[in-house]
Amino acid sequence: MSKPTKEDASLLIQIMAMMKLDKDYQKAEIWITLEPKIKSYEDFKAKYPMGSEGYRYFLNLAGYAELVGTLINHELLSEDLVFDLYGNMLWDKAEPIVHGMRNETGRPRLFENFEVCAMKYPIWVEKHPPKL
Repeated sequence: MSKPTKEDASLLIQIMAMMKLDKDYQKAEIWITLEPKIKSYEDFKAKYPMGSEGYRYFLNLAGYAELVGTLINHELLSEDLVFDLYGNMLWDKAEPIVHGMRNETGRPRLFENFEVCAMKYPIWVEKHPPKL
């Protein structure tokens, strides 16, 4: 993808503003930061059954990550800006949950853009060593 543009920056700022104004997102951001990594979808469901606060928080976060991933994967938003700011967007915590949800719902494409971005991230890291 080409060098990030002011349009990319503007779009990312709009998305960030949308997330920060979303009260559920604010709570979800704190929740995912404090939540230890869940090792399996079964563990997630036992701790956070459908309809629970944790379940809603996860869907909120994964939904925003899917939005950003979709824009990146269609080259409508610079992956450089997103990866520099968010890293892998917490895919390491989301992966077992997403894979379990896909299997349970029979929706193999659920949050696929989120996952594709997570797969791109290590390649990006190789090309962009730490600044300090």
